[in-house]
Amino acid sequence: MKSAIRRRAALGALLAGSTVRAAVAQTGARATARLIVPYAPGGTNDLTARLIAPRAGERLGQNWVVENRSGASGAIGAEFVARSAPDGLTVLYSNEVHLMLSYVQRSVPWDARTDFTPIVRTVAIPYVMIGPASAPTRDLAALLDAMRRNASAYSFAGSTLGSIGQLGAAALGLKLGIEAQVIAYRGTGPALNDVVAGNVPLFIAPLGPALPLIREGRVRCYATTAAARVSQLPEVPTLVEAGFPDIVFEGWCGAWGPKGLPGDVVARLREAIITGINDPEALARMRDLGLIALNEGTADFVRIIEAEAARNAALVAAAGIRPE
Repeated sequence: MKSAIRRRAALGALLAGSTVRAAVAQTGARATARLIVPYAPGGTNDLTARLIAPRAGERLGQNWVVENRSGASGAIGAEFVARSAPDGLTVLYSNEVHLMLSYVQRSVPWDARTDFTPIVRTVAIPYVMIGPASAPTRDLAALLDAMRRNASAYSFAGSTLGSIGQLGAAALGLKLGIEAQVIAYRGTGPALNDVVAGNVPLFIAPLGPALPLIREGRVRCYATTAAARVSQLPEVPTLVEAGFPDIVFEGWCGAWGPKGLPGDVVARLREAIITGINDPEALARMRDLGLIALNEGTADFVRIIEAEAARNAALVAAAGIRPE
């Protein structure tokens, strides 16, 4: 009896795996795959997803559509993917906030490390620390000195809970021995608008949307949080150069499937997505957005996830960040 049950279970697993592989390999009927972006249209996730989707779909002989399911700082769209069938036709396209959300937001209904299958990272996103053009502090040294003397006057905008902006502000506050107050906004756009208007003193922002404002002189750029100076702003120092070697924060986007996605399906999806992001036209567009295209393997993504999860958990604990 037990051996018969085992045979039936094995047959069921084999059939399920065959269904998954058939879905990804299907070309004749052009299966439709959904790339779920858990944010509103217009941000880095959405823009790069729309560069990837048609090219990845062509590679797989499928129709790939981008579907925005925003809300709860990305939790709603991610939950939809976590509850989807592991058939390769529903893929989450999110950013580093996906790993942080359970640390900073209450009642997140999934676990980033156990309810999803990592596929690949796609782009790296440099970040810059900016302030209003009218700010009296002209450079990074003057800003850091002013923050030490009058910390309460230097709050930070934050584009969303768990963002690089929130983490970077917390890390800098710890190094300066001050409490970094972060004001949560509903996205990068509203936060940038308030920096331009002079309503918030500082914002650690993604380079892409901040770059035009920097070049137009509408905001002042004090530093980057990258390991080295970024090519678009070679005159802007890093926080590493200012004496903070471990304040290196880089944003990124990546793709996950639901838990249980078979390894060969992961490999096919990874190849299609990398093909999409490294297309010459896509590369040119990303350079305009201040993004860096990646060409990594799934194992590289897994290592990044483990390393950032450990670092961010320690930072959250040290800074006393509590879920909101």
